[in-house]
Amino acid sequence: MSTADPSLTDPDRDDYGEPRPAAKPAGHPTGFWFFFWGEFAERCSYYGMRAILPLYMTAQLQIADGTAATLYSSFKMACYFLPLLGGYLADRYFGKYWTIVGFSVPYVLGQILIGFEDHTVLILALALCAMGSGVIKPNISSLMGLTYDQQRPGNVPLRANAFLWFYFSINVGSTISMLALPVVRNKYGYQVAFLFPAIFMALALAVFAAGKRFYATEKVGPRPPSTPEERAEQRQVLTSLFGIFGLLVFFWVVYEHNDNLWVFFARDRMDLSAPAWVPSWFTQEVDVGGVKQQHIAPDQFQFINAALILILVPISTWFWPRVDPTGRRFPHTTKMLLGFLFTAGAPAAMAAAGYLSADGSKVSTGWMVLAYFLLTVGEVLVYGTGLDLSYAYAPARMKGFVTACFLVTNALGNLINSVFAPLYKSDRGTGLIAPAEFFTLDTAIGLAAAVAFYFVGRKFMRTQGSVPSAGG
Repeated sequence: MSTADPSLTDPDRDDYGEPRPAAKPAGHPTGFWFFFWGEFAERCSYYGMRAILPLYMTAQLQIADGTAATLYSSFKMACYFLPLLGGYLADRYFGKYWTIVGFSVPYVLGQILIGFEDHTVLILALALCAMGSGVIKPNISSLMGLTYDQQRPGNVPLRANAFLWFYFSINVGSTISMLALPVVRNKYGYQVAFLFPAIFMALALAVFAAGKRFYATEKVGPRPPSTPEERAEQRQVLTSLFGIFGLLVFFWVVYEHNDNLWVFFARDRMDLSAPAWVPSWFTQEVDVGGVKQQHIAPDQFQFINAALILILVPISTWFWPRVDPTGRRFPHTTKMLLGFLFTAGAPAAMAAAGYLSADGSKVSTGWMVLAYFLLTVGEVLVYGTGLDLSYAYAPARMKGFVTACFLVTNALGNLINSVFAPLYKSDRGTGLIAPAEFFTLDTAIGLAAAVAFYFVGRKFMRTQGSVPSAGG
């Protein structure tokens, strides 16, 4: 009597009758969906609130344009400085999960308080929102990465795909909220509009907290001390990245005027009458010389940035691997240099609009659309590539810290803007520099940073060598 082949009778054994290794799980872990939808809701909350905040301060609370610009820049500065604190607290004391949950509570409270029309309450609310957003920022993405490392070990393409979808969720959330919140404000007022960011933040907290059992297991506490060789490597990397990060500060100085000073310019100098093809739900009725007209609100253009990112990021991830499969023809620094140049083109478009409107005439909103297009191309090339560069060149023990330092460049840019932005002289403000000249100065700053980046980038690549790019 013949004996049957064990591999045919027992699917758990190989051709030699030995147990087969357990199959590795495929597809995204369950926890991914809690990260995805939680981040979507949080970004809806954050960007929705920001979209209507500048005009809320100037129109509703009667804060002067210059003071509002300072307060707004200070708020954004705090949002991008506090990731350093968030990473430290999570690593040393609370873990990423409990840090996120704990600081989401004041975040929700801050979003609720913003709608109370009082100067002191506004400052308290912004402080709570900055604390929540900033501390959460570095921890949710790193917890997701850790979850993939533990539950899908070695599957780097799947983890990269997860971060792409994570970034997608951020921009879907911001596009929807920046498109919708001005419309809600136009129809129902600021108090009703600010309820939506509060609801979305509470929803984000509930979704994230519900997924706890699907996340990575964390180890909290101080790490073993670095070896002398590791410390030497850390010093070398930080020294090499210092020049790049220093110039990124000036990229953010130029970039961060788009959601406040550009709004003031649109309010004062642009023809906001809505074309016939724009749906009525998107517009607001305005009395112009006794005639009722449908107008687009000055802060409704901000959604263009997030919407373009949803288009440009997939194009970028398709384009660069085909044009430069090895990442050597267009290394990180070359892409970032192109991004600096595109970014400098954005205030150049606004400066042109400023000169055209200097005689009191209203200019087309097409200038704003052009400026946002140039700005967004620059953002994808600088921010997306710079984040990848920071991660790629940082030692394993320093990846979180270097990424946090990358985010702090935005904080420093906004610190400069807390002094620089109030110099903008809007038609209702008391600044010193007229719009055309101010945006010309912005352009000069962007171009000077690009020229400096050319030399700093070349030196960086000579000293650090080439690392294959993750694509745009």
